[in-house]
Amino acid sequence: MPELPEVETIKRGLEKKIIGQKISRIDILDAKPVGSSNKNFKNKLKGRKIKSVKRRAKILIIGFDSDLFMIVHLKITGQLVYHKKNDQHNKYTRVIFYFTDQTKLYFNDMRKFGYLKLFNKTELEKELKRLDFGPEPLSSDFRLKNFREILKKRKNKPIKPLLMDPRLIAGIGNIYASEACFLAGIRPSRRAGTLTKKESEKIFKAVKKVLKKSLKYGGTSADAYINAEGKEGDFEKMLYVYGRRGEKCKKCQAEIKSIKQAGRGTYFCSNCQK
Repeated sequence: MPELPEVETIKRGLEKKIIGQKISRIDILDAKPVGSSNKNFKNKLKGRKIKSVKRRAKILIIGFDSDLFMIVHLKITGQLVYHKKNDQHNKYTRVIFYFTDQTKLYFNDMRKFGYLKLFNKTELEKELKRLDFGPEPLSSDFRLKNFREILKKRKNKPIKPLLMDPRLIAGIGNIYASEACFLAGIRPSRRAGTLTKKESEKIFKAVKKVLKKSLKYGGTSADAYINAEGKEGDFEKMLYVYGRRGEKCKKCQAEIKSIKQAGRGTYFCSNCQK
């Protein structure tokens, strides 16, 4: 599933391509992502001009004129890819947005878990409140003090699932929770209440560091992730533990191990992480 760095990378790419674009037509090749009347979805968007592209946690929010908004959740294999007029869609393309300059935006989704939903301003505010996302980890407002308060409230929760809980901290998924634990030298199964002040600071800094570095390299192309231009991210080759079960640790040469936590694979080095 695209996580914060991947969704933010897509957002930044789309900002350069589609803000100011006007929708001339929409083709819905598969109605499932829209989840409502095809005709209603098309009628609401046709002729609209795109005013903004924002991100909250792992979702994209595309704003149109007259206070209409579209939430895009890519889920596991969703993609939003901008194309020039002569480019062809693929077999996983579910919705095509045509712009008046003859360029297009494809919503692709191999596994069809992603969705597109329309809201007015009041409805959007209610939806975001319902989703109940925690603070953005790269926000300047998210400080060590805030992180330690979260740890205190969830003392018995293992640290990696805690990092992945979007109600506590928004947007950190399996990849970056595993990597942050490694960078901090903390075993992902450790309970939040067992962390010392020094350890909590280490993992706080590690979260910010790994997210920023992944953003710099365009994200991690696990599953089907590509950016708004259809290109893969370059951060995968820099991963220390995620997806590397049985391989040697890049720091100490010990074997990378894995366990299941909350139904997800967790990767760690038993030598480097305590």
